[in-house]
Amino acid sequence: MPSVVVGFAEHEVARVRAIALSGFEEARARQWPFLSDVLERLLRGVAVDDGAVIAAVLHALVKYDRLLGFAIGSEDAAARLDALLAMARAAPGERSELDARIEAIDRPATRRGVAFSFPDWLVELVEQDVGQGALEPALARMNEVAPRVARVNSLKSTREACIAALGAEGVTARPTAHAVRGMTLDGRSSAFRTQAFARGDFEVQDEASQMVSELVAPPPGSFVIDACAGAGGKTLGLAGLLGGRGRVVALDVAPSKLEELRRRARRAGASNIRAIDVDLLAPGEALKAFEGAAVRVLVDAPCTGLGAIRRNPEVRWRLVPAQVASLGEAQRRLLRAASSLVAPKGRLVYATCSFLRREGEEVFESFLTDDARFGLVTARDVLGRSRTEAIATADGRYLRTWRFGSAEPSSESAVHPDGGTTGMDGFFAGVARLVGSRPERASDLPDRASVLPRRGETPERP
Repeated sequence: MPSVVVGFAEHEVARVRAIALSGFEEARARQWPFLSDVLERLLRGVAVDDGAVIAAVLHALVKYDRLLGFAIGSEDAAARLDALLAMARAAPGERSELDARIEAIDRPATRRGVAFSFPDWLVELVEQDVGQGALEPALARMNEVAPRVARVNSLKSTREACIAALGAEGVTARPTAHAVRGMTLDGRSSAFRTQAFARGDFEVQDEASQMVSELVAPPPGSFVIDACAGAGGKTLGLAGLLGGRGRVVALDVAPSKLEELRRRARRAGASNIRAIDVDLLAPGEALKAFEGAAVRVLVDAPCTGLGAIRRNPEVRWRLVPAQVASLGEAQRRLLRAASSLVAPKGRLVYATCSFLRREGEEVFESFLTDDARFGLVTARDVLGRSRTEAIATADGRYLRTWRFGSAEPSSESAVHPDGGTTGMDGFFAGVARLVGSRPERASDLPDRASVLPRRGETPERP
């Protein structure tokens, strides 16, 4: 059976036990809200070291909720924490009684659902996508502890200078393997309380997310649209790649997200960003001036978020089967709507923080089949063979940072194909080039479908 990881010693957990349990009870009572929101309230006034322990314990309790319930048969939060700590310190073979109970479960999806702590339907969904042979490696990957990764703001610093500045403030950082401005933050020290962060020298952003911005590859001084910008992680990355020149327009349906983007842009010194609150599927006249005008359009579409589930373990309990189908329809419609903004010979980039083919290749290839004006540009063509060897599909067509099946290592101790023992989040991205006539106007598209989920109703990207 898979191992359970908390990441901190029991005496450290004991010090924050009451706070961590209150956060877990709140998360359950509210039917699994975003843990980042729970932690934001929970950690106010808490010491940095204690905050890291609280976050780790809360994540573990939520992640292993089903396994812990099966192990002790109780809803009591304190008892579950005790069981979690016992599992974490168990030597190989010590959990033999629990392992035997799990192995005795007849139904394969239920057995794996208990062992890896996922709903049965989600286990079945992942199996349909990656195959039976890669199922357990995929479930294990989704339960890993994600690394802390940041992107250096090239408008204010370089990676070398930022790593040195953080080191001077007691935060150890090292270059990422793939993203050219990425840094992995080691240890427990909080990078958010450094002068480097206050100056806007870096932003927290996973390496896979950074690679999506690099795949957009905006030409110098060009006009770029981030069509589903959210709080703007990729928008800021694109502004950095443009060197503060050109123009980046960020679109989103959530004003609160765009306000956060504007705040982050001010801190980063990214003056070439304009944020517009608009529904891409019912824009009215808001986007008329942008039709056929953008050299690059990025559609970082709403998705299940399974590629970032290590950072958002509550997703497994909040997501429901009907959302998967509705998200697929929304992704197709958003991609079609955004295509009207692409300039002749410009590129449309589609991305999701999901490793499921139904949210990646299937959506993108359906778009290419339906719209002959667009032709494929491979990830290998954009980034080069050496840079995509480990983080693209075998044929180099698409960015795919989690690969299973033949690309999966043969043992748990092997290095993952995405560059480490944990590696980056599980993203997909594809690039298309407008080679035909100008796309139809966005205003000519059908009315917004009822299946399109509202931003607050589905798991979002970190």
